[in-house]
Amino acid sequence: MTSEGSVPEPYFVAYFDEAGDPGIKTVAPIDPNGASEWFTLGCAVVRAANEPNLVDLVRDIKASIFSTQSPDLHYRNLKEHKKKAVCEAFAAEPMRFFVVVSHKPNMRRYRNPAAEKLSVHPNDYFYNYCIRVALERISDWCAARSINETGEPKHVKLVFSRRGGHSYRHIQTYIHLLANQVRDGRIYQTARVPDFRVIDHRLIEVIDHNKSAGCQIADVVASAFFQAANAGTKKWNTAHAESLKPRMASTSEGYANEGVTLLPWRNWTCRLTAAQKSIFRFYGYQM
Repeated sequence: MTSEGSVPEPYFVAYFDEAGDPGIKTVAPIDPNGASEWFTLGCAVVRAANEPNLVDLVRDIKASIFSTQSPDLHYRNLKEHKKKAVCEAFAAEPMRFFVVVSHKPNMRRYRNPAAEKLSVHPNDYFYNYCIRVALERISDWCAARSINETGEPKHVKLVFSRRGGHSYRHIQTYIHLLANQVRDGRIYQTARVPDFRVIDHRLIEVIDHNKSAGCQIADVVASAFFQAANAGTKKWNTAHAESLKPRMASTSEGYANEGVTLLPWRNWTCRLTAAQKSIFRFYGYQM
């Protein structure tokens, strides 16, 4: 774990974006006008050496589907018949995708004082927990891949797309506190923890969506799975998220709970329809 001395040079860059509302005080469809039923946190990991190529990549993919009216890429603004082509194009590139998908009705009005204390800002603790779950899987992948390629674990820089309502300064503090808990053996939920050999709280950046090609790719991941989980809506479609499979992270045991992680953990308690389960079954969940 690097927390002293010079800031390490990143070997990877992980871009994050989200779809849906992380609020859990009121949740649809239980509450009228409640926050979205689903929340997804998407991540695209690239080698730092490839980061300069992302702007041209996004521009070329936009041009290939004749979407050039705006300089940046927003999945939700794409015409429906163009979304799969975008997903397939990114799935052919040298990068790795992760997504955390939370079915929030089970979390409605839930509180965890220990998690709230660690999150510093109590309103962000659910969002921060989703980040922790993502980091557990991303850091494991980065550590294993860099050890395989270089013989030692290499750092990953974390880049978040700026959204209203989050305290990103507190995200940095949260990750720092989490690292200290791992170091001191005081972390809650020990089944899996982030690998802080590759994470440094100083390697965190927050950037506007339209200024980061990497975050625009992460938006595609988050939004494709958000669309796939939201069965019963007019735009429900699992094909786009399914087409990302070539670049979704996996282990020898498959994609479930690795590249694609469904919350809550006891997902059998979720009262999901067959349509809602479809995307998770596609990625290996037994439900």
